[in-house]
Amino acid sequence: MSVNIRENINAIIKGIQENKILEIFEKYYADDVVMYEKGDSTNRVGKDQNRKAEESFVNNATIHEAKLLKVLVDGNNTAYEMYMDFTYGGHNVKKTQWAIQQWNNNGLVVKEEFF
Repeated sequence: MSVNIRENINAIIKGIQENKILEIFEKYYADDVVMYEKGDSTNRVGKDQNRKAEESFVNNATIHEAKLLKVLVDGNNTAYEMYMDFTYGGHNVKKTQWAIQQWNNNGLVVKEEFF
């Protein structure tokens, strides 16, 4: 079976836009995934730890808008820029961020960093 990384990253983006973050996390992220913000990878190693962070976001956030601005695919590396407008903990947040992914040969994300 051939893995299409472009299709997988597009599915992740669509899942975010459709507020299916936990579903896409389970389907497209490897058990040994490392996820972090701006260079700090100290506390989000492995799927269990990252699932807790994703669940915390989903349980405390209401997404109003998730607009894709750019997507890049180069072999097993992808990146996308997204504008998001959401309420988190009673506070409205509007921000644009990059998410950069490294994929394994099975089509699963093994590393993701947000800027």
